[in-house]
Amino acid sequence: GIKRSRPLAIEHYKIAAENGDLRAYNNLGLIYRDRNGKEYNDHGAVVSFQKGNLQGFYPCQTNLASMYEKGQDVKRDCETAATLFKRAARQGSLDAKKRLAEMYAFGLGLPRSDAIARHLYLEAARWGDAESVAALSGEDYEGPEYSWEPPRATTPMEMLSLGLRYMEGTTMPLSLPSAMYWLESAAKAGSTAAMFALGQIYENGYGTERSPKVAMKWYRWGAEKGNGACAYNYAYLYEQSDAADVPAVCLNMYHTAIKNAPDEDLKSDALYSLGLYHSNGVGIEQSDEKALVYLTESAELGNAAAQYTAGIMYLEGKGCPVSEEKASRYLRMAADQGDSRAAEILSSLE
Repeated sequence: GIKRSRPLAIEHYKIAAENGDLRAYNNLGLIYRDRNGKEYNDHGAVVSFQKGNLQGFYPCQTNLASMYEKGQDVKRDCETAATLFKRAARQGSLDAKKRLAEMYAFGLGLPRSDAIARHLYLEAARWGDAESVAALSGEDYEGPEYSWEPPRATTPMEMLSLGLRYMEGTTMPLSLPSAMYWLESAAKAGSTAAMFALGQIYENGYGTERSPKVAMKWYRWGAEKGNGACAYNYAYLYEQSDAADVPAVCLNMYHTAIKNAPDEDLKSDALYSLGLYHSNGVGIEQSDEKALVYLTESAELGNAAAQYTAGIMYLEGKGCPVSEEKASRYLRMAADQGDSRAAEILSSLE
């Protein structure tokens, strides 16, 4: 609505940053990092991102990590980049999770692990991130170019993509109001991935005030439209309420999650939850036999908790004949994923 002036934008971002607005550090760094702009200055970008990083602001951590990974105005240091990406990923940054996935996949600054890389891509893919979906299917993907000009967004997928870019603040300026506008527009246009993204934002307080109640609204809407991730997260939050119908609602939601699970990770989590319901007889007739069916299926899909629990059930003969062979198999699977309890029991069996 006014004439573009990057010098004035820089001036105001500096004032905002000095007064404690961390978003200003990020967007100021993006201006300096834009190779097509007259203000291009990698050193200025590093300084701005570092100031935000020192205050734990995840967009700045992600952008600074990227500069360490590529060696832009700093000595290339993949280990430092990985550390920064991890900090940002723990705060919900999709870009950080994707970059971490790449580093695990190629062993850059981290031990090579295809399993961890896949897990990180799966987390981002549930948000509808196109790059992660392509990586999981083995397809090439050319991501959006860095730009200050918002592209046209008319379809639910375009709205979702634009919302995520505004939220991340890596390929476009960081703007939570714009992110929420486009994510809500995508959700209202039918994108269940956007519904899941909004649920995650409110459940975890990513860039906004945490509100489980609002998160559940978005999850429920997505679950009703067949999104398995929304159904699982709705059940998880509903379990923490004191409503009288918790078991019935959660059992239904976990079954919906299994039926519509977008990936094996989420399906295994839902199967594990159902196994516990049957094992404990909560809202349903107690049955170790049925519990073991769900738990072993979850264990085969890689859930470490299910692997440990199934191993114990075979060891004690709960819902099945005692089988040290099967118990050792599942306990070994859990131990290989770092379960110290499983490793201790295995050593005693041996």
